[in-house]
Amino acid sequence: MVRKQQKDSCCAICGMRDARALLDVTLGGAKVTLCGSHELMHRRAGGKAKSVAELKKMFGDRRGTDRRGAPGEEVDELAARLSAAFTRERRVSERRA
Repeated sequence: MVRKQQKDSCCAICGMRDARALLDVTLGGAKVTLCGSHELMHRRAGGKAKSVAELKKMFGDRRGTDRRGAPGEEVDELAARLSAAFTRERRVSERRA
C-alpha cells in the first residue's frame, strides 16, 4: 500500500526530504518512507524487498559505480578532445596576442 507521507520524514534510501515527493510503503509489515523514484523502482521490481536493508542493496546510490572507466581515464577520442579543449593550460597557450 502507498500513501502520501508526512512533511517531517525522508526517503529511507537517498534521504530526500521534499514532502511533495515522499510516499509510505509497507515492507514486511513495517511502514517505510520512500521518495517517488525509489517507490517506483520498488514497485517495478515486484515489491521483492522486505526490509530497508534489502531496498538499499537493490536500489542504493549507483552514481559511484564504475560504468565509465577508472577516474581520470579517457573513455574515447571525443571525451579526450573535449577534456583537452576545456583544460586551462591549453586555453592560455592558444590565446592570440
